[in-house]
Amino acid sequence: MLSQCSCSTLRQLTRKMTNIYDHYLAADELTISQYSLLARIGKYGPIGAIPLAVNMGMDRSTMSRTLKPLIALGWIETVDLPLAMLTDKRSFGVRLSSTGRDKWQKSMPNWRKAQNEIDAILGDETHHALMNLVDTANHKFEQHEHAIP
Repeated sequence: MLSQCSCSTLRQLTRKMTNIYDHYLAADELTISQYSLLARIGKYGPIGAIPLAVNMGMDRSTMSRTLKPLIALGWIETVDLPLAMLTDKRSFGVRLSSTGRDKWQKSMPNWRKAQNEIDAILGDETHHALMNLVDTANHKFEQHEHAIP
């Protein structure tokens, strides 16, 4: 086995990518974390906050901290969901407000510019290999998490 720290190496790569996304999204006054949340809610919402956290690989408290400023800005609204869509009594649902949907849609071109720059840096072969490796690694971690009693 390699003695190099996997986490440190991956964080170095994600910081480089984050910087590119944040550079382009700054024109929309968004970070990539905020954009990702708007996009995920826009795609799947209305959705329970806990299932959203699981979907994004976040824990409950991180999701709450990330949602709060976007709710305060009026981009995300809390909504009542059917009990079947909630994980527990403390759970709540979220959806994009009309302002949030506009923000997401207006920021898409800058997100696309960032994505195009990253694609150009990586090239098709490296990009596809990276996505396959990340998907495989995520799947293995999910299997491991489900195996823990």
